[in-house]
Amino acid sequence: MQDNTDVLIVGAGPVGLLLATELRRDGIDACVIDQLPGRTFFCKALGVTARTLEIFDDIGVADAAIDAGVWLTGIETWQDGAPAGGMQVQPQGLPYGALSLAQFDTERLLEAALHQHGGRVDYGWTLERFSETADDVLARLRGPDGEAHTLRCRWLAGCDGSHSTVRAQLNLPYEGGRYPQTFALADVDVDWALPRGPMYRFNTSDSSRAVSSLAAVPVRGSVRRYRLSVIVSSEEVAARLATVDAPDLDQMRLLMQPALPDGTQLSNQRWSSVYRVSHRIAPSYGHGRAFIAGDAAHIHPPVGGQGMNTGLQDAHNLAWKLSLVARGLARAALLDSYSDERRPVGLDVVESTTRAMNNVLAQQTALPGIRETQVLIGYRGSPIVADDGPPLAAELPAPGDRLPDANGLTQAYVGHPVRLHRRIGRGRHVLIGYVDAQGVQLDAQLAAFADASRALHAALGSASASLLIAAPGCTPPRDETIPLLTDAAGAFATAFGAPGGTVWVVRPDGHIGWRSAQPSAQSLDTWLTQSHILA
Repeated sequence: MQDNTDVLIVGAGPVGLLLATELRRDGIDACVIDQLPGRTFFCKALGVTARTLEIFDDIGVADAAIDAGVWLTGIETWQDGAPAGGMQVQPQGLPYGALSLAQFDTERLLEAALHQHGGRVDYGWTLERFSETADDVLARLRGPDGEAHTLRCRWLAGCDGSHSTVRAQLNLPYEGGRYPQTFALADVDVDWALPRGPMYRFNTSDSSRAVSSLAAVPVRGSVRRYRLSVIVSSEEVAARLATVDAPDLDQMRLLMQPALPDGTQLSNQRWSSVYRVSHRIAPSYGHGRAFIAGDAAHIHPPVGGQGMNTGLQDAHNLAWKLSLVARGLARAALLDSYSDERRPVGLDVVESTTRAMNNVLAQQTALPGIRETQVLIGYRGSPIVADDGPPLAAELPAPGDRLPDANGLTQAYVGHPVRLHRRIGRGRHVLIGYVDAQGVQLDAQLAAFADASRALHAALGSASASLLIAAPGCTPPRDETIPLLTDAAGAFATAFGAPGGTVWVVRPDGHIGWRSAQPSAQSLDTWLTQSHILA
């Protein structure tokens, strides 16, 4: 165990691993500890949203995640043993569909990415307490053999779950409550006549049954492998299950098979669990040099598969801010925007999943929509985003929004179309400029773009990049220092609806930080100062 690090991350679940991977990619020393002796093999969280797959693409593991998962083709509901409708899941207008990926595989891929950037997880280590000074944090750790160790870090990130030590020592309340119902999970093989691909929900109004609702989600591994989750409606059965941590296959058969279609057989149980569901959120996501993310900051019903995904987006938001501050490219005040931006998102997720959970308990099935893909999450009104352009229609992307993708862009001597999203992220702020004129007007658009580009590079160096997009028929002179793409299909102009000469700065997390219709070095520096990137 090392003595010093930039960031100590407590918890090596998906959230902690993603945070560490992004920091290590940017050259920040991040130490990850976990109290478990090694990686577990449970498939607790399954759903991976389209927005999370974009984040995985940013760190280079999206293709591996897709190969390890199962696409969810639809959602089918049964009521009292008969089909009661459903929907197909189609990624029309979205970057990805809905993926079922066992949490163990998510962690395996993220830990492999961490290793590629020179990081590792120190298993068997526990955070006992920490104290903060003006310049650093002293963390008291306990090792796998009981040894005590003090680690000095500049920042501390608690990704240590709903029973977070970091949150407790920050004296942050965990406001909310707990549902009285008992829930049970099992990873089993299911033999039935239903087609593979959809997620299934089986509801029953028979009060004599122990289970009122059961969900079945396919898991990669075999064509029969599913994760089954049930709401236990019988108080007697719930009391009996409360005496065991992991019910065996016979117990799960007695509990689950009556809710499943006739003739269904369960076998080959890999693991099981009994738990209660809470809905809680902290009033702030950090204080001073310590932060919390994921379940340490918010926990809510699993309806819609939002939990792990929301935590991963916490990490994605925090990572670039910590990275810039750690490298001396931004002021410490930038870190305040982490809680400013992410807590409203967490609160919305807690409230919406609580409503959805109440609907499930009332057997009023609400089918998921684009909201559950999380691509609509944005930070309009954040103190670190600004709009210096003319008013836009509400449906067009504004500062704070996720940058839309634009397909069909072309590049000279490249024989295939280019996606806009391939040019953003990777830990950089990216200046995107759009030009659509000729002659003197084009010269003016290019000069303003070049002025802003120089200012961004002066502020952030290698943590910045620039990209110029030209309308069809617009022919800027070649500049080998800035990539040039042509909006051959008009997709960019349609998606952004802004006139030529407009520029956008896209943050490392893929959200627009600044827009200007009359860019200059001075106006860009003003925004950088207001967002705490320039002193």
